[in-house]
Amino acid sequence: MTRWSGVIVALFAGVVAAGHVGKVPPALPAIRSDLDLDLLTAGWLASLFSATGMLVGVFVGAVANRLNYWRLAVCGLVLMAAGGATGSLTVTGMQLIASRFVEGIGFLAVVVAAPSIIARSAGGREQRMALGLWPGYMPAGVTIMILAAPFLLGVSGWRGLWAAVATLAVGAAVAMLLFSPRAPGATASAHRTGVWTNVRATISELGPWLLAGCFALYGAQLYAIITWMPTFMIEERGADAGTSAALTALVVALNGLCNVLGGWLLYRGATPWAMIGTAGAVMTVSAFGTFSDALPDLARYVFSVILCGAGGMVASATFALAPLFARSPGQTGVVNGVLVQASNLAQFAGPAALAAGVSRSGRWESALWVMVGVNALMILFSLLLHRQEKILPA
Repeated sequence: MTRWSGVIVALFAGVVAAGHVGKVPPALPAIRSDLDLDLLTAGWLASLFSATGMLVGVFVGAVANRLNYWRLAVCGLVLMAAGGATGSLTVTGMQLIASRFVEGIGFLAVVVAAPSIIARSAGGREQRMALGLWPGYMPAGVTIMILAAPFLLGVSGWRGLWAAVATLAVGAAVAMLLFSPRAPGATASAHRTGVWTNVRATISELGPWLLAGCFALYGAQLYAIITWMPTFMIEERGADAGTSAALTALVVALNGLCNVLGGWLLYRGATPWAMIGTAGAVMTVSAFGTFSDALPDLARYVFSVILCGAGGMVASATFALAPLFARSPGQTGVVNGVLVQASNLAQFAGPAALAAGVSRSGRWESALWVMVGVNALMILFSLLLHRQEKILPA
């Protein structure tokens, strides 16, 4: 029996957490002007979440198994609210970075706990569908914030934006408390197995690494495209900042819609490993269209939308498979932590990898072969995942 209230509040908490990521890019110019930040400090402010998740995602996942997942999510939301409220009052760049670090720890707590809440709230084939919807939290939260931030910045400045997003986190925490299970054993997630025992058991298996590899390879392409698309449009095609931002936001939004489509396909019985392999093939073909200078700009943009949309299927499929590769309840959070760490590695490395490919020739089209190689590897990983599924104990 699926408890949809648990699924919905977990998804809402994820969207609110993603809003804390999406609030920074639109506000950076105002923050730099107000606090007199140099580019390096502003860069740390923008990338701190990724760096934190890349370093400690697995550890947070392991600790989550010793705690109550609902309480961990609530604590994470409270930390984000506290960090955001404190950040709105800061007067120096270092103070703001310190507040972002607090927000980052809270963010990790939410995105590690929420998939486990969803998995325990849903059952049967509805569980795969619900977990397939989960990756949509990031594009949904970021897109909403990109669209809402200009209005809030105009009304109350970046400090008002920080306070508003912190208030949302408080609301999400209250919702988590109201809808948490009341039965004494319903929320228990502590296990006798030690933290490091679960970590060692998880990372010694091939399955979680293959899942993380697929998620990172998809994410690297998504973040590379949405990072550099505005630059390409402005510098190479003479588009204005508003148009390039709107077209990039549309790519992110459609990626999120494809997470929903992926969840529906899983509910209808689609096989996760096949979804990953098929998406990898579609992304390969789309990469040829995206980076072909023989096609008109509109066609190239459509291919980039297809590429990022197909990637949404990969995200849905990887989270749907995650419970399968947690050999014990104590390893669930660790597997989620591995996926979170992979996602943050993708955010950190994807844009840099594409930039490296372009800088060697000075032409954006040379990034094609980076994308093709990445997708070929993802297709290989999907086949290995299928093999791992077949040898798992019943």
